[in-house]
Amino acid sequence: MTARQPLTKEEIRAGKVSRQEFDRLPRIPVTIVLDSLKCAHNVGTILRLADALLVEKVYICGNSVQVLSKKVRQGSLGAEKWVDWEYRESATEVLKELKTLGYCIVSAEISSDSINYREAQYALPLCIVLGREDRGVSPEVLELADIVVHLPIYGMANSLNVATVASVLLYETAGRFSNNYKSPKGH
Repeated sequence: MTARQPLTKEEIRAGKVSRQEFDRLPRIPVTIVLDSLKCAHNVGTILRLADALLVEKVYICGNSVQVLSKKVRQGSLGAEKWVDWEYRESATEVLKELKTLGYCIVSAEISSDSINYREAQYALPLCIVLGREDRGVSPEVLELADIVVHLPIYGMANSLNVATVASVLLYETAGRFSNNYKSPKGH
């Protein structure tokens, strides 16, 4: 029996579509809105997640870090080149636009009416809103949410890292809708 070995970068790349075909791949109808994130590493990690799951768009809003900064690019490992992203001053304006297009707006926040993310009834197209690391989603943005979800925290900490929350929510929604949206070449 041969020992289990991790795939090399070349083997992983061989299982992917070409860079020329990538732009034509269908995206999952999920958009992310970042409400004034301050940590470049978190923004970069979320861009990398958006690439991994073929998210349709990321809006980086408000007083956020510069997307093309060296730290964001380091965190995203080049994913910012493959993700449709846009800087917008106002997250509330973006959400109002998305609502008119029929998006279900889901904010990740611990609030008086938040529910466990596993119990939420997500609908496509979906917008996931993530708030600033030290303050969460701003009140005016939170008011526009159709659903407010939280991840259970059983320990003494009050919150989780925003990129961690993004990972859980994005993979949860991708898993729920996986029958509709298959990854290219079966990965």
